[in-house]
Amino acid sequence: MKIVHSVQVHPIHAGHINDHKVLLEREFDTKQEAIEYRDWFNRDITDRIAVYQGAINDETGENL
Repeated sequence: MKIVHSVQVHPIHAGHINDHKVLLEREFDTKQEAIEYRDWFNRDITDRIAVYQGAINDETGENL
């Protein structure tokens, strides 16, 4: 079993996050790496937002 930390990028329409549409998903080995990527991504972009989704068991897909 391997635990990964997921960050998804969603579009923003009329000031609201469209969390049903995923533009990009990245997985990281540590929560710290995922949070740093999220913060870096959200620095200058206004039409999309990166959201930390949490820890996931990559074998079962179960959220931890």
